[in-house]
Amino acid sequence: MPRNSQPPRRSSVVSPKELLEFRPWMLALAVFLACAIGIAIMEQVPDPRAVFAQASSQDAASAPRAP
Repeated sequence: MPRNSQPPRRSSVVSPKELLEFRPWMLALAVFLACAIGIAIMEQVPDPRAVFAQASSQDAASAPRAP
């Protein structure tokens, strides 16, 4: 019976250590996605002042008051 000269196949299961291994392309992808999401959010806001609630003296005069 001839011996099989092929090395044994590794299982396709990825170990946790391999998942946690630092890979530069993962860092580059994370930075790119963070920038893209930030740009997409900033394009949806028409005016930077619209992000925060602005109260003025006119708003205070017309606001309902507690009894």
